Amino acid sequence: MPENFADNSIPANLPIVRYNQFLEMLLSGRPLESLLHELVLLIQEKQPECTASIMLISDDGKHLHIGASTDLPDYFLSAIDGIDVRDGVGSCGTAAARAQLVIVEDIQHDPRWSPYRGLAQQAGLRACWSQPIMNANGKVLGTFGLYYREVRFPSGRDLLLIHEAARLAQASIEFRRAENHRVLSETITQHLPLGLMITDADFNMLDVNPAFCAITGFKAEELLGKKPNILVQDLKLLRQFGTILQRLPAQKSWTTEIPVQRRNGERFNAELCFSAVRNEHNQVERCIGLISDITDRKRSEETIQYQANYDLLTSLPNRNLFYSRLNWMLEQCRRKDCHFSVMLMDLDYFKEINDTMGHDAGDELLAKIGARLQNAIGSKDTVARLGGDEFGFLIAGTHDREALENIAIRLHGTVGESLCIRQMRDLKMSSSLGISRFPEDGNTLEGLLKAAEQALYSAKNAGRDGFAFFTPAMHEEAETQAMLHQEMRFAVSDNQLELHYQPIKHLDSGNITHVEALIRWHNPQRGLVRPDLFIPLAEKTGLIREIGHWVREEALAMINRMQQYGIQLSVAVNISTAEFYDRELAQKIVQQVQDAGVPRGSLMVEITESLLIRNQQETLNFLQTLQAAGIRVALDDFGTGFSSLSYLAAFPADKLKIDRSFVHQMSSDSRKQALVDTIITLGHSLNMTIIAEGVEEEADEILLRARACDSIQGYFLARPMTETMLLNFLLDYPDDIREPARHNPLPVTPSAT
Repeated sequence: MPENFADNSIPANLPIVRYNQFLEMLLSGRPLESLLHELVLLIQEKQPECTASIMLISDDGKHLHIGASTDLPDYFLSAIDGIDVRDGVGSCGTAAARAQLVIVEDIQHDPRWSPYRGLAQQAGLRACWSQPIMNANGKVLGTFGLYYREVRFPSGRDLLLIHEAARLAQASIEFRRAENHRVLSETITQHLPLGLMITDADFNMLDVNPAFCAITGFKAEELLGKKPNILVQDLKLLRQFGTILQRLPAQKSWTTEIPVQRRNGERFNAELCFSAVRNEHNQVERCIGLISDITDRKRSEETIQYQANYDLLTSLPNRNLFYSRLNWMLEQCRRKDCHFSVMLMDLDYFKEINDTMGHDAGDELLAKIGARLQNAIGSKDTVARLGGDEFGFLIAGTHDREALENIAIRLHGTVGESLCIRQMRDLKMSSSLGISRFPEDGNTLEGLLKAAEQALYSAKNAGRDGFAFFTPAMHEEAETQAMLHQEMRFAVSDNQLELHYQPIKHLDSGNITHVEALIRWHNPQRGLVRPDLFIPLAEKTGLIREIGHWVREEALAMINRMQQYGIQLSVAVNISTAEFYDRELAQKIVQQVQDAGVPRGSLMVEITESLLIRNQQETLNFLQTLQAAGIRVALDDFGTGFSSLSYLAAFPADKLKIDRSFVHQMSSDSRKQALVDTIITLGHSLNMTIIAEGVEEEADEILLRARACDSIQGYFLARPMTETMLLNFLLDYPDDIREPARHNPLPVTPSAT
């Protein structure tokens, strides 16, 4: 109970019986509304010629609302409910604004009542005195008003009465709010999902909540009066906690992670958050600790960290970790003036294994060879799977040519040892390997990798099944690349490029929701050039900008052509990371969409993870510009290459595409299923639509549907197809993507897919 209420005598001449009833109501927990109503009756019993009312201030402090009144007409109460707290607004609005008593002895002649004179006259009210209700800190809680049916100026006893009435109202309001706050605090504590522990200054536990008992397995009576050493066995650690808390300022907290032991002896990872409650002498009186079991979170973080740095199939470092270690070795060797070597390896004719024996056999082969290569290198060396059948090696230390040859021969021989794959015994593989050395062949990450790559190409061109060192003569190969570059300059102008399209199906509805545009190059001299050959070259030479612009123009035109057949579908196009160096790329894409006049949301751009780890602010601005123009964004090939989970939440994206390496044959691989589950859950938690790529079997689709994956893309649904083939596919597809009118099939022009 508020101090000024408990320590004072009964207010001036108030009826003792009624006052005691009021006090009993206050202590019994009756609602504030009942208390204020009783207070109004108490005052009116003392002075029958008046009509009392109480108004309470709103949470924002700008308005007054009716708290209690017995005899004022409903229409009058309705009119003044919610009046402004402002000087000049009646008696109560002015009293609350000024925080002082306002006496209006004649309502009809007081300017503060001008908006309400007619209302007061109708209610027969002639005078109104209003006393602000304030707490001990001077904050206005509301007003206590006395109305009279005659012009009247208060006597000394009247002033004392209204003052005492306001004081009783203050006590009622503060007491009930304090009680409500206590109940709320207790309720929150009891239902808090975090464990709560309260100790004294010596770390003896005084109270715990149910969640604390549930997390630790102890009953409250087993903990109270004891120190937390039954949970934390390291007494030195507990002493450190005590020292930290003694030095911890008031209103500050300290968080740490430690291993904690449950009652049954089981250990788990816990996050502890401590704060200290100090008295007026700045001495610690209580310590408050929050505990949560973060075992699952730590496990998820480890999974994500593993996925970001290691290849899921072989458990070797992936490209991201390989590049990180390569950069570290460059820095160390530059500083210490020492040497190291880079090797790149491709398995010869690996594609034939996938084509003839299936991708499962190919995965098994990669896993076994990866394990062998790991055992074949030194403890200070690194082997990584960079993607597909490509492996990278970092060979630490200074080695002459002969020593590097011996290492290459050992690695080459390791790959060539007999394998048993899918009950096929004595399967033999060969490999091609390229070698570059620091600093002779390059002194940057790009230079060393390029030199090793050119040496690898040289080994392949020499008939495979061997290795090659980088030499200046390999520049001739670069010249060949330059020729291809020149030929590619005419690919757009001479109409040598063509888009093929692969549909994407929504699993719940079965509808085709959109298609992905895939580029093909029909070179007059070389025939069909694979995208994996000319796209990297286009990225290196900058031609990717012209090609990317053409792809978007053609995709937008395709959207309009589909609409002529009543087909309303969006088209997804890939954005190369090399295009992103154009700072005006987003504006150019938006302008293309506007010029094409396609419906909002018809174009989707797909970006890879590596784009997220470039300049973060530029990437964020790029994506926001696209989305503001109605261009949707998808994150492609998720989980491969430069995995960037730490950046994922910071960047806006509508869709997330699970890379085919996770999806392929996942029905027989529980580890892949677990990772796909994690990716789907992660994407959905960030409000992204999930698309699984590389779905080639019905079993994969069934599993993905069961895991709440949104859409699928892959050979099981359809291979990439020409425009004519796509239109016929869509016109025959049993969904609602087109208008009811039927169309005749279009003539199909044969084309490689």
